[in-house]
Amino acid sequence: MDNSGSERAQAMRLRDFLHDCTGSAPCEEADRVRDAIALLGGGGLDGTVKLDLERIDAMLASGAALNAVLEILGRDTAFMLSRGSEACLATVVPSGASEEANGEGSTLALAMLAGHISAVLARVEQASQQQQAPSLPASMLLH
Repeated sequence: MDNSGSERAQAMRLRDFLHDCTGSAPCEEADRVRDAIALLGGGGLDGTVKLDLERIDAMLASGAALNAVLEILGRDTAFMLSRGSEACLATVVPSGASEEANGEGSTLALAMLAGHISAVLARVEQASQQQQAPSLPASMLLH
């Protein structure tokens, strides 16, 4: 069965969400975190870890959006944050990943969320490319 159509649709939703993160105002942090959870199906990077939604809602209600994003990223994700006068930047390296992903936003939480979604998007695109790669006979690969 060919999943390339659904993967393309998922990649489009992720790209649209990255645009939303970049263009969101600080007062929209909690909405973007909730949107990300819905987009990811209530799971982390690969969808296997289910998030404690009540805990995240409590964090968002108390204004702790960055903590909520850290909850989504998981304990093993490495990151680096930079806050400028106009925008914030985040570099995110998910556990087991060989490459970093970057994100930008008006707050540290939005930047980190964008970095995380960039990492998810990279995984989706890599999986899609691997499925679309033509399988060559071993004899052709050796020459």
